[in-house]
Amino acid sequence: MSHVTPVMAIATMVLSLLMDPWSDFQKNAYFDSPWHVMRSCLLMLIGGTLAFFMVLTEYILVSATSAITVTIAGVVKEAVTILVAVFYFHDDFTWLKGVGLATIMVGVSLFNWYKYEKFKKGQTNEDEVNSPSFDGDVKYIILDDLEDQDEFQDEEDT
Repeated sequence: MSHVTPVMAIATMVLSLLMDPWSDFQKNAYFDSPWHVMRSCLLMLIGGTLAFFMVLTEYILVSATSAITVTIAGVVKEAVTILVAVFYFHDDFTWLKGVGLATIMVGVSLFNWYKYEKFKKGQTNEDEVNSPSFDGDVKYIILDDLEDQDEFQDEEDT
């Protein structure tokens, strides 16, 4: 995250400067006065902060559980997004959205049933071979530190 985020921000800024019609901003109601500019920038900052913490939460969740759990949580998030769009924003509920929602509910139910069966048998890890047992403490791994440890280990071996 620490390496990719600045690159993404710079690339987005450059593409925005090159491709967005900046002259239309003065005509837009969100940028027609200093108060609206400040309010719009504050809303963008809040949205960016929420997005950052969502990604950070996903990283912590993957390190604490597994990628499968994060995938299932993402699928449930998409189902909630569909429901909010239909009920709050009054989007049309098409048959395709209905099939997708039913597929999500069946898939999540099957996954939870599978996890419950494994739990009954005493297997609490989703990925017995690769995932370490979770004791409640999430370990943050800094890649630079891992590289230093590998170099130190190589020097010890020689």
